[in-house]
Amino acid sequence: MTQEKQTDHPGDLPETAPYTAAKQWLRLFPALMERDFRTLWLGMMPGILAIQMYFFANGYLAFELTGAAKSIGYISLGFGIPMLVFSLVGGMAADRYSKRGILLISQATMVLSAAIMAVLIVTETIRIWNMVVLSGIMGTAFTFHMPARQSFIAELISPARLVNAIALNSSGLNACRVIGPPLAGWLISKPWVGIGGVYATMALLLVIVVVSLFRIPDRGIHAHAKDTSGTRAVLDGLGYIRGNPVLLVLLILSIAPIILGMPVQALMPVFAKNVFGVGPKGLGFLMMANGIGALIGSLVVASIQQLRRPGMVQLVLGGLFGVSLAIFAFGYSFSLALVMMVIIGIVSSSYLSLNATLIMDATDKRYHGRVMSVYMFTFSALPFGNMIMSVFADAFSAPVTVGVGGLLLAAVVLLFALFSPAYRGLQYGTSSTMGSSR
Repeated sequence: MTQEKQTDHPGDLPETAPYTAAKQWLRLFPALMERDFRTLWLGMMPGILAIQMYFFANGYLAFELTGAAKSIGYISLGFGIPMLVFSLVGGMAADRYSKRGILLISQATMVLSAAIMAVLIVTETIRIWNMVVLSGIMGTAFTFHMPARQSFIAELISPARLVNAIALNSSGLNACRVIGPPLAGWLISKPWVGIGGVYATMALLLVIVVVSLFRIPDRGIHAHAKDTSGTRAVLDGLGYIRGNPVLLVLLILSIAPIILGMPVQALMPVFAKNVFGVGPKGLGFLMMANGIGALIGSLVVASIQQLRRPGMVQLVLGGLFGVSLAIFAFGYSFSLALVMMVIIGIVSSSYLSLNATLIMDATDKRYHGRVMSVYMFTFSALPFGNMIMSVFADAFSAPVTVGVGGLLLAAVVLLFALFSPAYRGLQYGTSSTMGSSR
């Protein structure tokens, strides 16, 4: 079944709507004027909040069970290995099957996994291996979920509003990063909720997502989506990336911060307990500070319609990300750490939001699912980065590990800036240019 994209729907907000404060926000974020995208964006927020609570609670629970930082790495590997193994399959599925159907199945799987975790904790039978297995199930569902969601956005939104929609998607993620960790930390600290109640809350939030998806019409699949075999479709997607040099650079540049910078979030329980001595509430504040900065950064990217040299802007942000990590790690002060977490959130979120926006802008929509699956494949490096950094943290201390990692990140990004003039001069609209050459 093929269904053409509609740009006007009953429930879309007209451009001529009366001026109000809300209308001013919609002028800044015009993607919200379109009903189906608005429904998807608002409906996905509870699920994203649940995932942020999940990452927080998993790290906290693993560290409490074992007292070893490497246990956080094991949990991260459980989530990341399916991303490594199935990411290309997930992208192929998003381009060949109903995106809404994939989202429904993946969300239902996450509901079940969170509910099982809650039962194991309440019955006091939880073990690290349980957490690794259930993280693997969650990771598999997430691997199919992300390419489908990103490419579904491209189907629901008008082309002129795509960049804004992608940036808003990142903004929603970061808003949940602000709320999720302190909410989870607060719930854990309450005896009438505890860690088991946190997972039960996650399951309920994910159920809300499932219900909201039924409010969005299924758009079917693109014409000729199944004209080739699944294997051929995967290879065709990889060939498309290989033939698009700008897209290839963008994907490569997404890896370094994931390996050297983002693992700081997984090590936050170690900083909170062993370096700052602030416990779960302090951990929640550290994560909240990072999330506030990330929200600010992604909102700025969402509100800026065009950048003259987005590639150069992203490279500067990457360098600042690395330097900020080093200051955070070597400051040995909780107050300074809170300030630096805000700054780290701003620069890292701006970097990653801009990277995701440029990737989608540089991609023909026929390949959105497969390209986003390769993008997800780069994110599968995060659990391995978490594992490596957690082992180094046990051996050399968390501050030394994060600080050196930040300096290496700054060096890698700046070296890339020196040797990639084509990326420094990158402009929006690359997909149309590359598409015309194919």
